Amino acid sequence: MRAWLAKLPDVPECDAFSPKCDHVRCVRPPGNLPHLALKRYDPPPTWKAVVDESTHRGSRAHRAFQHACRLVDKGVPTPSPVAWLERKEGQRILEQFLVTECLPQALTLREALLHHYYEKPLCSEIIDLLEVSAQAVRRMHDAGFEHNDLGNQNLMVQRDAQGNWSQAWIIDLHRGRFHDALSDALKGKDNARITLPSDLRRIFFEMQFAPQLIPDAFRKSEKRTRSQYRLQKKSRKLRHPFRPELSVERRYPSEKDIWIWDDRSRQAIPALKSRDKRKYYRKRDALEIGKLYLAYRSKIQKAYAEIKTEAWTQPVSMKNRIGLSCNLEPDRFDKERRWLNSLGPLPLLVRLYHHETEFNQRFAIDAIRKLTAEGHQVTVALVQDRRAVMIPSAWQSFVEKAGGSLSGFIEGFEVGHAINRVKWGIWNIPEYRQLIEPFQNWKQRFPQVPLMGPAGIDFEYPRVLPFLDQWPENSLSAFSHHLYVDRRGDPENRQSGYDTVDKLALARAMARVHPACQERLIVSEVNWPLSGTDVWSPVGSPYQSPGVRHNDPSVDEDTYALYLKKYLLLSLCSGMADQVYWWNIAAHGFGLIDDRDPVSWRPRPAFHAFKELVDATRDATFVKREGEEKAWEYTFANTQGEFRL
Repeated sequence: MRAWLAKLPDVPECDAFSPKCDHVRCVRPPGNLPHLALKRYDPPPTWKAVVDESTHRGSRAHRAFQHACRLVDKGVPTPSPVAWLERKEGQRILEQFLVTECLPQALTLREALLHHYYEKPLCSEIIDLLEVSAQAVRRMHDAGFEHNDLGNQNLMVQRDAQGNWSQAWIIDLHRGRFHDALSDALKGKDNARITLPSDLRRIFFEMQFAPQLIPDAFRKSEKRTRSQYRLQKKSRKLRHPFRPELSVERRYPSEKDIWIWDDRSRQAIPALKSRDKRKYYRKRDALEIGKLYLAYRSKIQKAYAEIKTEAWTQPVSMKNRIGLSCNLEPDRFDKERRWLNSLGPLPLLVRLYHHETEFNQRFAIDAIRKLTAEGHQVTVALVQDRRAVMIPSAWQSFVEKAGGSLSGFIEGFEVGHAINRVKWGIWNIPEYRQLIEPFQNWKQRFPQVPLMGPAGIDFEYPRVLPFLDQWPENSLSAFSHHLYVDRRGDPENRQSGYDTVDKLALARAMARVHPACQERLIVSEVNWPLSGTDVWSPVGSPYQSPGVRHNDPSVDEDTYALYLKKYLLLSLCSGMADQVYWWNIAAHGFGLIDDRDPVSWRPRPAFHAFKELVDATRDATFVKREGEEKAWEYTFANTQGEFRL
């Protein structure tokens, strides 16, 4: 083996270990031994470094070998060291090599992140990737080793046989050094080269200390060192404006263009912290919001006062007013469909996602046709991602395919989703204007498919107003909104002086005065997050941070059922909302049915409450409300007479 090792520099490579790293290659030792990785170190850049390596500190290959041996002894994941080789001329080291275990299936963390950013932006897999990487770093630091070059390129990761990220290794150890114990400040300094969007970086650091909180010394040291690296990087760019060796590499996308889908809470998640988002906001948008607010304020206030006097004064037919939302996924559609059919014919709001594969999109379109054939009135929400803005032709094709395939089958389209939340891909008003470009002349092309929108979220109507203003006159058949009433307690609670009915009246006033839409108000999404559902909850995703969560709106299952009945009765019987779609039928963190067990779904109290309310009011008319706040009785009438809820 020693004789073979001596010939290593001249052994021809048998496989490319890393196509982007020509100083590392895979070699085949004699016999049936596993392949080995051979890393060649470039000559030191200065004569001082040559002398230092040759006489004092030892070669980089030797240091890396020694550090790897110690880390392996301490149980830290790093490729097992085999040998180091040096070719000398006197005391000067001319060539040096490190031989380690080969990881032919492994990727660098950088390559894995690029794969997810561009090809598979799935949150659960990204979180697993960060978890295995963070645990490797934690074990390294617990062993007292300071890496000193802990960038994404020096973390190797690999999937298991099931395709899950399961293993990570620390590589490139020659710059590091051991301490008796590594302080929090040194850990922070060591983490400063990790390249992640700020909120994912926060999660990565929390994983290293969980279940404890991140120490203040770590935060301060990491922030300070990261700023220093940023300044050094800018300085290098000024001195070397073009680096041809990097020009062919795939780069990280811009932070604002990173879009990640959380399949557990079924929402997009933010990659950036709030303060880092602000630098990408368009300042002119604030002026446009203010201008439109002033232009419409008096009209909306007048209409709001009129509508408030109309609340609770008129009988309300409940037919087709209570709706339900659902996802149409191949592996769960049949089960979801059986539960839907147990509720009888319903208005359904089905999401059609732009980010899904073409196969899943085709499946969803076919499933929508089946649901309409079974008597459900289906409205389709066209949900954008960041690519819908970055690649307008792809969004145009998606919209045309949906319109052509579903025209004549559905009640209409909701255009966009939570457009006032940048995590859903829309950063400014011009981008929204581009998003709705495919809907110009819609009535001429698809007269059977009305549109509704703009589908903003939460009690932020001034921010929604400029998006509504991008639509031509009479473009929208209804004003749709995701109204979550702040979700902190009872639906009758007030936020900024407005309860649920007040908020709905204000939204209806906007629909009444704005020329883009008819005076119909549809709440196209609402629910409460459920306690104890961890990352499956909308407020728990994508990672359950250590420590106490403040202002948590989560509720238990019985309270969830009570709030569901209250919200539906308040919004519909007051006459403020024309339809309400509850989101959604089956989800572990917020659905009427707990779908965590794939074999046996469990209906929650809210499912039974929803079914009872739908069955009781399906052909009924609301007559009057009596009682007092938070203890109202609602009187309905049908062909059998009057009854109360």
